[in-house]
Amino acid sequence: MASLPTRRPLPAVVSLAALLLLTALVWWRVLHRGGGDSNDATPCPSTVAHATLPAPDSVVLQVLNATKRAGIAARARTLLVADGFNVPKPASNDKPKVRVTGVAQIRFGPNAAKAATLVKYYFPGAQMVRNDTVRSGLVTVSLGAKYRGVASRSAVEAALQRQRIVLVGSTPAPSDATC
Repeated sequence: MASLPTRRPLPAVVSLAALLLLTALVWWRVLHRGGGDSNDATPCPSTVAHATLPAPDSVVLQVLNATKRAGIAARARTLLVADGFNVPKPASNDKPKVRVTGVAQIRFGPNAAKAATLVKYYFPGAQMVRNDTVRSGLVTVSLGAKYRGVASRSAVEAALQRQRIVLVGSTPAPSDATC
């Protein structure tokens, strides 16, 4: 009868001990993470703005309807005025008839580039159209076939905060001391 090879338990015991030690270290780090010593805490994200945009009350808008759907420009104008935009003229149809196949066209001159950028947050997916011959600060929004509504103020504020954009002339958001 052939003799059976003898098994050596030492390598298995050493491997098991190493795994137990590694597991204990990982759990110790998990349970003691962010525990209160301010030197070990991760720093808050920078509050320095990447860009500044004008506050809505300093943006002069004109809202036009480039679709056959009645009343959408008037409703959009009402929402924009409620959010603080300066929209002195009533909404009307885009004449001469411009075909806007997307959400909207935001038309502006070089003096209104930052204002138009702010307006784009209210119309996600809108096309920006710069016209260098226009010298006024007016921003024109022409609503298109894919327009479904103006973004809510809270959605715009969240998007601006994610991009670290500050509105000049607006009150700063309260800071979160705990991050």
